[in-house]
Amino acid sequence: MLMAEAGATRKYDPEFTKEVYKMENGHWVKMCMQCGICPTTCTLRGQMDLSPRRIIQLIRSGAKDEVLKSNTMWLCTSCYTCACRCPRGVPMMDVMHDLRRLAEEAGYVNNSSHMSKVYYGDVAKRGRVWEGGLTIKYGLKLGIFNAMKLGLEMQDVVMQMMKHKRLPIFPPPSVKNPANLRKMLDKAAALAKEEG
Repeated sequence: MLMAEAGATRKYDPEFTKEVYKMENGHWVKMCMQCGICPTTCTLRGQMDLSPRRIIQLIRSGAKDEVLKSNTMWLCTSCYTCACRCPRGVPMMDVMHDLRRLAEEAGYVNNSSHMSKVYYGDVAKRGRVWEGGLTIKYGLKLGIFNAMKLGLEMQDVVMQMMKHKRLPIFPPPSVKNPANLRKMLDKAAALAKEEG
């Protein structure tokens, strides 16, 4: 019984809650009244393992592992629909961005974080997404066995994408001046690093 209680104590880390509150947008976590508008308006809620509302609950209860292992923050597309409909104006996507950074710093990775990094790298390189290259790079990140398993699971989607020429073999042309895009992204990264 005592060991189980000790395990339960380790699972919940009050320091994690304080750490999140100290983040740039962490104060918004305190503003959430758990009305449930954000998960009902999120178009990707069905793909998330935890709803944004549940993430807030878990932050408040100090469930660090459960929050940082989640794919929720990696699937947020920053569409701002949840923020527009939130009665308290909580910018959930900004909280999700802070959580991404926290998860990355703490070394938590999952398939969604891999996809996010591969996607960013592809867009930063050319200014456009190359779905074929994105698929290959993502597969390499997952490892050959996991990539094959995912490929089999998604073979219907792949066939439809190929049929509609959405999975080209060669990359599309870059935007007019990709060097300017990279300068802008580098500057944004430097500013973010300065701000901590």
